[in-house]
Amino acid sequence: MWGVCDSNLKFLNIVAKWPGSTHDSFALRNSRLCEMFEDGDISDGWLLGDSGYPLRPWLLTPVINPTTRQDQRYNACHMRTRCAVERSFGVLKSRFRCIDTTAGTLLYSPVRCCDIIVAVVVLHNMCINNRIPLPPGNDNPRDQGNIGGQQYVGNQNDGAVIRTRLINNRFNN
Repeated sequence: MWGVCDSNLKFLNIVAKWPGSTHDSFALRNSRLCEMFEDGDISDGWLLGDSGYPLRPWLLTPVINPTTRQDQRYNACHMRTRCAVERSFGVLKSRFRCIDTTAGTLLYSPVRCCDIIVAVVVLHNMCINNRIPLPPGNDNPRDQGNIGGQQYVGNQNDGAVIRTRLINNRFNN
């Protein structure tokens, strides 16, 4: 499962067709959302990704080995903001234990599992929209995922220019 979340822990985009072992950057690269950003259909805003994602003009990743105070401030802000993504997945899995792999696996066909995942994401968003709290005992969902990761290697020049401009304009003081 791969998804894009907002600061309210709501899922804005979900892809449930890849096995859990699939790298997130592969899922993104093969998503309609990536295609829309690359084609310019979405031209306003950025996505945040960990260092395992490619740096793109629309996908901001941390600065590896930051050397300036601005880079360090950017990374700190990036990490704090990305925590919403980790919390979103944690809340989703706390609310719908059937998709939390620590309890085992879904004993259904892969297609049915994808349907279940999409259904619980829709229900999760409905809970967020209607301010329905987590059930008792699920008040402190554990974070999911990994903020670190291996740095993507590839053509990142356009993304580096955008990220550097953002750092210079917003993290200078």
